[in-house]
Amino acid sequence: MAEHETIHPGDKRTRTEIRKVWGGSPQGGIAPSRESASVLIYSDPGRGEQFGYHDGWLTDPDGRLVFEYTGHGQDGPQKMWIGNKAIRDHALQSRTLRVFAASGAANRKPQEFEYLGEFELDAAEPFYKREAPDEHGELRMVFVFRLRPVGDVVVEDGHRLPAAEATTVTTWLPPTPQETAAETTSKAVATETNTRTRTTRKATEEAEVVRREAELCARFEAALLAHGHALCRYEIRVKGERGILRTDTVDVTAGVLYEAKAGADRDSIRMAIGQLLDYRRHLDPVPSALAVLLPEAPSADLRDLLDEVGIAVVHEVDGVFVGWPVS
Repeated sequence: MAEHETIHPGDKRTRTEIRKVWGGSPQGGIAPSRESASVLIYSDPGRGEQFGYHDGWLTDPDGRLVFEYTGHGQDGPQKMWIGNKAIRDHALQSRTLRVFAASGAANRKPQEFEYLGEFELDAAEPFYKREAPDEHGELRMVFVFRLRPVGDVVVEDGHRLPAAEATTVTTWLPPTPQETAAETTSKAVATETNTRTRTTRKATEEAEVVRREAELCARFEAALLAHGHALCRYEIRVKGERGILRTDTVDVTAGVLYEAKAGADRDSIRMAIGQLLDYRRHLDPVPSALAVLLPEAPSADLRDLLDEVGIAVVHEVDGVFVGWPVS
């Protein structure tokens, strides 16, 4: 590796030139490097889209930027090993995530990659699983890593998730405990100096909300599975839009779509109502019922509000879910 040479965000290099600076393998989308204590991530949407990979910048509902990157493995369900494991464990192994995006014409030889900058896994939701075709056209689950920028990064339209050409609905799943085993989630989300001012404390609070909602869903889904119900979650891309909508628990057996919230306050209930009504418009078959999943009972007035719009409420009391089954 070059002794004193470095690469700055926005610089364009071939893989050979990148290896001289930071090491890593000459092939593959994920290249761990012991020499530079890095994990080099190469994003090439032009090649990845044939496998249903949708990589690029997204703006979360809270306004923060996240770069979503699909994991390694083109045949069958992806496994948490080699490159995928290197991304998951980067903080544990004190490795820096460095993201490069394909630049210029796809047939240019050698191909150049633009350095976007340094990243780390999102503290609240480091990764999830999305349904996508493999190299044989068979649907399987792939890992989608959620990368947060650290310091200055390149954010250009060419590296954003492209607008959907048609409205599509697929399925997604949270990772299993085995798949998340080595990850550390106590690390605070870094302040994004390149886009807006946001305190680390605020980001940590948001991560805590996501964690509580995920744990509530997990407990509820365990209860549904114990009753023999089939479950899924939907991922929706709307025609003409860049973003991705992801539902919470769907009880396929009963035909109920749930939206989980970490609290039973008015703002949370109003947001859940809007999300459920929006999701339902794009689902076929249409859910037979909508429900809000809460960690505690809402106030009488909020119950009346949910009744008026035809949305049920299920809340947890000492591990028991009151209001289930939804009629």
